Amino acid sequence: MLSKFVREAIASARLNLLCPDRIVRIARSLAWKVLAQVESKWEPPTADREEWRRRLPDGSYEYRDKPPEQKEAPAKPGIEKKAPSKTKQYKHHVTLKKDELSHTLSHGHFSIVSAGRNPNDPEESKMKPDDEFFHKRHEQLRDELENKGLSYTEVVGHYGGKESSYLVFHDPEELTAKTVKSVMVHHKDEKEAKQNRKTVEELGKKFKQDSVLHGSGGKNSLVFTTGKNAGKNCGGKGWKETPEAKDYYTDIKLEGKNHTKFNLDLTECFKKGLL
Repeated sequence: MLSKFVREAIASARLNLLCPDRIVRIARSLAWKVLAQVESKWEPPTADREEWRRRLPDGSYEYRDKPPEQKEAPAKPGIEKKAPSKTKQYKHHVTLKKDELSHTLSHGHFSIVSAGRNPNDPEESKMKPDDEFFHKRHEQLRDELENKGLSYTEVVGHYGGKESSYLVFHDPEELTAKTVKSVMVHHKDEKEAKQNRKTVEELGKKFKQDSVLHGSGGKNSLVFTTGKNAGKNCGGKGWKETPEAKDYYTDIKLEGKNHTKFNLDLTECFKKGLL
């Protein structure tokens, strides 16, 4: 590449043959302004260079860890500029079809963990289920799952007294950004389920949950992670769809914006007095 001074000399020599001195000076000044603009573009890092760089008008380079933010070009008249989307994209969130949910609950492998209010915790029992604190904690749980690369589906539910043999997770409100407090984590097979169970149980402890639930091949297992029953487990077998349920249900949003409610059997837990 020719140096700055060589290019300037060539340009001056050509202009001197064709133009008066004053025109030469003006033309040369304009040429260098254009050159400075062209050469000021930031070059991305390469295999041999970790920093961004750009050439300055004097031929030297300026280096940065990243280029400064570029100013956006003004919108053309008559064309409305769309505002950038503020919705955060979640790579590992899964929306199920109804037949996929049925297969998962009957034959698949999954876990359910929450970051919602724990009514058995002395401090949290004084707070409302839709308190902003629990919404933020739910976001933290989702970030944990994303960072660990675990596929999941958000769910919400309600559970009441101990007379029923089914357990579902948290809050009676409709699914909204503030009330979705539980997630169903999906495992592709039994081996992966065994590997991920401890991770899910650790998340249960971190977010002060009494328990997390695992499902494998139609068998349900409730593992207590905090509280007086920490370390104990119990279970049941099977599930049923309960669209009209007012209590003891999990509500899941399916593909196509449809909802369905289902119960997971945990008969053994009630027999043992753990629920």
